Amino acid sequence: MDLRFTIQTKIQKPLEVVFQAVYDPKHLSGYFTTGGASGPLVAGSKVIWKFADFSSMEGEDEGVVVNVVEVIPNSKIVLEWDAHEGSYEGENELLTVGGYKTKTEMIFESLDQNNTLVKITESGWKVSQAALDGSYMNCQGWMNMSCCLKAYLEYGINLRKGFFELIPYCVCLRTRLKTFKEYLSCPASF
Repeated sequence: MDLRFTIQTKIQKPLEVVFQAVYDPKHLSGYFTTGGASGPLVAGSKVIWKFADFSSMEGEDEGVVVNVVEVIPNSKIVLEWDAHEGSYEGENELLTVGGYKTKTEMIFESLDQNNTLVKITESGWKVSQAALDGSYMNCQGWMNMSCCLKAYLEYGINLRKGFFELIPYCVCLRTRLKTFKEYLSCPASF
């Protein structure tokens, strides 16, 4: 069994503009990597993606290492990164590194002069409930990324700003909160 998912988003901008918004760290940081990206997505390179909206989560302060496997300008970007398994659904649950990598393939297809289809497929998940849960989290993340990309390019806004502010995670204690009452009592939550 090959666990994989694919999302797609139509963006009302030319192919070259959409591709550059993913490839170029200045653009990527404007709607997705809220803590910055260490460099462009050049084949054979390793880049660090930082997410300021998750900076207090275990292991995220250093950023996420992204291995750039393949780049075909205005057509395809292939990435590999550590698989994270689990979910945030249960008490004290945090994603854990699964000990293997998943592959993410982004396909950019021109529909006409002003419309581009972006397809993102992530594959390589192990067959387990924890891996399946992790894939759901990443599917949600890639869908969020593609919607933020669309808003950024079509309307010039950062849709991600404030998007994750209500995640019940205490910055002060560096721990996941069990109840909404605990969240309200954390001074850093506001």
